[in-house]
Amino acid sequence: MANAILAYGNQIDNATLSGGSWVSTLPLTNLKDRRLGKLARSSNDLPASTTFDIDLGSTRLLRVFALCGHNFSTSATRRFRFSAVADFSTVVLDTGWVNVWPEVYPFGTVSWGSPNFWSGRYSAEDIAGYNASAVHVFSQSTNARYVRVEISDEDNPAGYVQIARVFAGDGWQPTRNMVYGASVGWLDRTGVQEARSGAEYFDIQRMPRVARFDLPAMSESEAMSNAFDLQRAMGTAGEMFFVWDPDDTTHALRRQFLCRLRGVSPITNPGPDRWSAPWEAKELL
Repeated sequence: MANAILAYGNQIDNATLSGGSWVSTLPLTNLKDRRLGKLARSSNDLPASTTFDIDLGSTRLLRVFALCGHNFSTSATRRFRFSAVADFSTVVLDTGWVNVWPEVYPFGTVSWGSPNFWSGRYSAEDIAGYNASAVHVFSQSTNARYVRVEISDEDNPAGYVQIARVFAGDGWQPTRNMVYGASVGWLDRTGVQEARSGAEYFDIQRMPRVARFDLPAMSESEAMSNAFDLQRAMGTAGEMFFVWDPDDTTHALRRQFLCRLRGVSPITNPGPDRWSAPWEAKELL
């Protein structure tokens, strides 16, 4: 298990986006809007229509790149290329073609006869309403200015692809990882009304994920230069991306998400050159 990453400083808002074919009322520029209900939707699901380029305006450090809140089908693949030149004649990194929905059920956890017994992937029913992200996590912060996004999803039952937001930012990976006791789960926002008869009525709402964890063994330099400054810059409104374990390939879809901090906690000093802080990251919907 690799140490968690708190990515921040999304560079998409000042970027220039181009390429592909997009519905006029749901243009590519909607990816620069933090309101996740304001989508970019392709005119159709042909690869030529779903490929687009991003110019971040200048060379930026990237640790996490993600397409958030997409509707890609179970058979979709994607490719990200990062470059310092606009024509992508040379690249800093090429992910190659990757399954958008990788194996998420280890062998033996799915009942015999289930449609995803052999693939171990989510079924179409499983991903309905899932607030998923197609994510690339760099092994270390990497300089790039241009990104080319290619999506192959010609079997999408909607006949188009749509994306709510792009995240492209640097990140902090603590030297010492979060300790045992860390948690990730769902926040149920459903309201319940009970009639006089005892019958219950439910106002069902979407459920965001919440991760809670402690970093109790930071050095003074890391606590001040990373944790303290990150809290100042992000507060409770700043957009972040949380990665539980960048080495995880099976449960990554479940434990990495666009988020914000639910609170800014004081950084305490419980011992010599030992600094501590609790964290709570709530998914943005």
